[in-house]
Amino acid sequence: MNVRRLLTQGGAGVGGTALLAGAMWLHSIGPHVRARALEPIRDGGGIGQVVGNRVFSVRVDRVEAARSLAPGLSLGDPPPVGTEGVYLVVRLWAKAEREPLKLAAAKLETSGGLSFRDGPRPGAGEVVQPLFQPMIWTPTAFVFELPKERVAGAHLVVGTGGLLPQLSAEADIDLGLTRARAAELIRAAPERYDVRGRR
Repeated sequence: MNVRRLLTQGGAGVGGTALLAGAMWLHSIGPHVRARALEPIRDGGGIGQVVGNRVFSVRVDRVEAARSLAPGLSLGDPPPVGTEGVYLVVRLWAKAEREPLKLAAAKLETSGGLSFRDGPRPGAGEVVQPLFQPMIWTPTAFVFELPKERVAGAHLVVGTGGLLPQLSAEADIDLGLTRARAAELIRAAPERYDVRGRR
C-alpha cells in the first residue's frame, strides 16, 4: 500500500515539475513571439531599385559619408559639427501611394544586430522631412552617425512608424556597403559636408 502511494506521489511530482518547466519555457518565449507579430511588414530591395508597398515607394540613389557636417547657422562662422565615428548620408526619393504621409521612422541596421536612428548632432544643418504626396517623387536624405567599423553591411530601414506597428509598412534597402566600399567611403569622406546644399 505504501509503495503504491509513494509511486503515485512521485509520479505526480515528476509530472508537476514537467508541467511547470513547460509553462516557464512558454512564458519565456511569449514576448518574442508577440514582438515578431507586432513588427511591421518589410519589403526589401537594393540601392537604385524602387522598393514599394501598399503605403509608399522609395528609391535610394546614393550613400555618402562625412567627417563633419556644416553647422545649421552661418552667423559668425561657427565650426563644423564633428564626430568620433562617421556621418552616413542616405539620399533617396519617395512617394506616397494613397494619401500624404511622412517617413517618420528611419534607422540603419548594422552587423551584430545594432541599429542607429537618423539625426545629426545638435547644431548641424538638418534636412526637414517633407510630406510625401501620392504619385509625386520627392527627394530627401537621412543622416546617421555611427562608428566607422559599423558601416560595412549596414542597410536602411525606413517606414511610417505609428502606434500600431503591425499595421505600418517598412522598406529594407541593402546599401551595397561591402567592406571595400565602406572603406572607400570613409577614406574619401569630406569635412563640413552640407546636408541641405546637395541633391
